[in-house]
Amino acid sequence: MSLPQRLFAGPSFADRLAAAGNRPAGFDYLRLLLSTLVIVTHAVGVAYGVGETLRIFGGALRPAVALILPMFFALSGFLVAGSLERCRSLISFLGLRLLRLVPALAVETFAAAIVIGAIFTTLPLKEYFASPLFRQYFLNILGVVQFSLPGVFLDNPWAGLVNGQLWTLPWELYCYLIIAGITALGLLRRSDRALATILAVHAVIFVIYVLIRRHQPGVTVSGPVLILCFLYGIGFYLFRKRIVWSKALFALSLGATLLGLSFPGGDYLIALPCAYLTAFIGLTRPRRVWLVSSGDYSYGLFLYGFPIQQAVVATFGAGGQSWWANAAISWCLAFILAFLSWHFVEKNAMKLRPRLLATETSLLARLPGPIVFAGWFRSRRIIAALAMGLIAAAAAGTYLALRKPAENFPLLARLAVINAQIGEADPDYVFIAGDSNAEMINSTHRLCGRNVVNAGISGAKMTDMNGHWAKFAFTKKPSTIVILVGTNDLHRKRNPTQPKYLDAFERNTDRLIASAAALSAKVFVAAVPPAEPSMIKYYEPAAVVALSERLKRACSRNACTFIDPFAGTRDGVDGLAKPDSTHDGIHVRSYREAMASVEAEICS
Repeated sequence: MSLPQRLFAGPSFADRLAAAGNRPAGFDYLRLLLSTLVIVTHAVGVAYGVGETLRIFGGALRPAVALILPMFFALSGFLVAGSLERCRSLISFLGLRLLRLVPALAVETFAAAIVIGAIFTTLPLKEYFASPLFRQYFLNILGVVQFSLPGVFLDNPWAGLVNGQLWTLPWELYCYLIIAGITALGLLRRSDRALATILAVHAVIFVIYVLIRRHQPGVTVSGPVLILCFLYGIGFYLFRKRIVWSKALFALSLGATLLGLSFPGGDYLIALPCAYLTAFIGLTRPRRVWLVSSGDYSYGLFLYGFPIQQAVVATFGAGGQSWWANAAISWCLAFILAFLSWHFVEKNAMKLRPRLLATETSLLARLPGPIVFAGWFRSRRIIAALAMGLIAAAAAGTYLALRKPAENFPLLARLAVINAQIGEADPDYVFIAGDSNAEMINSTHRLCGRNVVNAGISGAKMTDMNGHWAKFAFTKKPSTIVILVGTNDLHRKRNPTQPKYLDAFERNTDRLIASAAALSAKVFVAAVPPAEPSMIKYYEPAAVVALSERLKRACSRNACTFIDPFAGTRDGVDGLAKPDSTHDGIHVRSYREAMASVEAEICS
């Protein structure tokens, strides 16, 4: 046997499953590890804010962090395929999925809304429970994810977000519906059809999101990538007799996955190697310890981790702890709740399985024909109807994929916080809008003796601001508006010093000033803050001067005043900042000093 043959030789996945009695311990440990890593990675965001998460995990660490959720979905696909094979029909399969997910989710939703929300809301309890946002939160039980509760966690670094982890829940439900649909159409009965279906879905998603939309995901991967990982997890289970459990293939798959997560568009190529490395680890057989033998606590850790992390930050105060302390404290508290969830909710819900199977038997006996996987849908009429439904669903999915993408959940949560603060503001408040330089301003700092509503949205460019502005609910008009935008327009990849870019920037500035002037007679536009020399490879210092000049020109034509609250941090006139005047190369160390400069301008 040659060296390559020896490297890639080994037992099949099916052999590994059989040797472990179809319950290899690797999957139990992997579930627990992945749910723990979700808490650990979220700790950076909840302790320091979204901007710090993007800075830390958006670079070299991104592949390791972005790998967590794809492995979760590949694991789910592999195990769910086995569950599907053991079910008589889709009735029991979908019923068991609901029993596994919904009861624990419902309990967590009530706990977050009634206990955590009531403790940490800044509103009087009467207003809190009467708020429409409180009632909408219970839509989480149906998979319609709501991320915010009224007045809850507004002062946290990751402001206003109660359960950010739930953004994956709708994608998991989509996966179950997809596997149910392709099973009903008989596409999983033969391996060649299953493989063709998975490859076709992969090709369609790649074309839409990479070639047409040129999607650029953030720290983690997008929902369609998770669906692909789920499908390949199913594929590896279906082909388990032919796939070799090989350490060499595991190493190659790990390398290919990390490489794919390192370059634009590569996310949409990782599903196959990610599913292999996930199944390989899952099919290992370490000795079970009490932590995994006494119950499956991964779902509870996933559900309770983020709300607990936000509650820990709110208890200790923003900046009162490091990310690792947040992760350690929150994991321990979330594990206690996960333990209770498993033993008192999840395990008891699964006791309904015999009743579900009895209901399935009764329904199958009443339906005409053998409604089981081996003989479903032999009627041409039913097949034609299902095919038409599949075509309609594909057309609707294509339309939704090609239309302008909706905002992501951090933006939606941030807008909810901003609008809640507008509604609670005193008359004649000061409204500060912009990017992260606005969001980092302490909103408890009053200006001119008046309330401040901080409407900063990290990552916003000038082109984004007009769209964001349309979503602000100005139930009360501000007396003064301050706009701080431009830092995200400095990035070299935008070629910000080109006349075409500068002209577009100025036109958008005119629109934004006009919108602000319609609300307030006092509108102030701030110069673009400088960047330190260490950031030159990312940001164009010359654009600081050019963009600031365009802001000044726009103000000279419109009803606004141009100010420079960052003058004290500038090192001359070339767009660079003084040494050590920022904490990360782009954001100033003291926004209090910058606001003192603003206050001197707007209060005179």
